[in-house]
Amino acid sequence: MHPSEATARRWLAYTLLGMIADTFDTVFIAISPPKRPQRSVLPSDIDNLSNAELLELRKSAPKVHPEAGVVRLTPGTVAKPSQDMDEDATDPSEANALDLVFSQTKIPVPRVRRVINCEWCFLIVMDYIDGPTLAQVWPTLSTWRKCLVQSRRGPFTSYAELSAFFNDRHRRVLDARSVPQDDPARKDLFDDSEPLVLTHQDINLRNIVVGEGGRLWLIDWAWAGYYPSWFEYVATQRQGEDARISGTDDEFWKALIPFICGPYFRQKRWLSRMWQALSWA
Repeated sequence: MHPSEATARRWLAYTLLGMIADTFDTVFIAISPPKRPQRSVLPSDIDNLSNAELLELRKSAPKVHPEAGVVRLTPGTVAKPSQDMDEDATDPSEANALDLVFSQTKIPVPRVRRVINCEWCFLIVMDYIDGPTLAQVWPTLSTWRKCLVQSRRGPFTSYAELSAFFNDRHRRVLDARSVPQDDPARKDLFDDSEPLVLTHQDINLRNIVVGEGGRLWLIDWAWAGYYPSWFEYVATQRQGEDARISGTDDEFWKALIPFICGPYFRQKRWLSRMWQALSWA
């Protein structure tokens, strides 16, 4: 079988499975609408503390993870420094993303309780989600339970400007590789056929916490932004290829990614082809 034919069949299979899953999701949501986690609407144990008191607590707070800068500020909260790329940023993009998801959806995410401007960074104080990560429990889940995971699933002023940036970088890569002007790759442009959506950009098993009652919480929204939906697939797929980031080298998880994010195989090949140019001046 020709590679392109095999890819087309994979795309069709994942697309059909995704449509079936979306149909079931719609039915289940109609029968049992998702509810906001109770803990997210309750008062926080930092409500009566000043910013100065929180900063003092942070000095002796234990780290949640040895390799991360997140600390357990109080029994119910954690504090995470957020250094935004924009020098003139007035608030942290991660906190904005969390607030948007919390206010507009029922997706279980940590609720932001306070944002403190510490001059050198923003300190985001948010709810602490107790429980193991999905990476830790993944080996113990049945195949059916793993499949059920799928149902829990900046610098540009316009979409046209975003597309133009990527097309320019793509052209420069082709020029650097001396690709002929009549090569089909020259006509292969950035896919802007879908609307911009809020994407997480860091979905991996380490950023999904299995909370009380088996509820899955999506944490670490530092890289969130508005991109075409296929960016989520590319980011998740690239992380799935690195066990140090994703927390697992499980082949079944890798096979689920096109099912969770959509089978954007062509778009991934396009972005991979010009990836090196993203850092060019």
